Amino acid sequence: MIKKILSLSLLCSLYIPAVQAIDLTPSGLTIGLGSSIHLDNQKADLTAYRTSLVWDWDTPLVTFSSWQLGGYFDLALNYWKSNLGSSDIRSPGASEITAASFTPVFRLEPANTNGLSVFFDAGVGLSYLSDKDIQQEKQSSAINMGGRSQFEIRTMAGIQFGERQQYEIAYGWYHYSNAGIHDENEGVDFQLIHFGWRL
Repeated sequence: MIKKILSLSLLCSLYIPAVQAIDLTPSGLTIGLGSSIHLDNQKADLTAYRTSLVWDWDTPLVTFSSWQLGGYFDLALNYWKSNLGSSDIRSPGASEITAASFTPVFRLEPANTNGLSVFFDAGVGLSYLSDKDIQQEKQSSAINMGGRSQFEIRTMAGIQFGERQQYEIAYGWYHYSNAGIHDENEGVDFQLIHFGWRL
C-alpha cells in the first residue's frame, strides 16, 4: 500500500508541472544542516549537510481563497557523516554517505505576499546513495537500506522574507527508504534546517 501511494505521488508531482514551460536556469539554491533522528529503533548518529539547486514552477497549480499551491524541482547533493568515535560501540557499515536526490516539491503559500510570509512544503522524490549499509551505535549490524536507490520524502515549514521574498528559512523532516523495492527496507530520518535564496 505504501509503495503504491509513493509511486502515485511521484507520478502526479512529475506529471503536473511537466505541462509548464521549464527554464533550465536554476531559480535559486539552498544550503542545509541537520541530524539523524531515531525512529523505528534505528541508532544512527549522523550529521547531514545538504545543498541544492531549485527550479520554481512557472505558475501555481491551484489557487483558492488567499492561498495557492505551487512548487519547484529540487536537485540536491547530501553528505551524511557519523558522529561515532573510536571509543563508541559501533556496528559495521559506512561512516560517511554521499547521496544525490531529485524531488518535485509542492509548496502551499499565501497567494499575495508582502514582507514576511509562511509556507509549507511536501515532496516525494528519488535518491541514490553511495553505500547501502550505514553505521549505527551499539548494534551488531548496520542499518541495511536494501540498496542504493531510495525514495526521499520531506515535509517542511518555513518563512520567506526580503524585498522580493528572495530569502527563506525552513525546518522539517526528511525520510529515506525504498518502499519495498529491495529485499531489505530499513530507513533513516533527519531533522534539517535550511536557508535558501532565489536568484
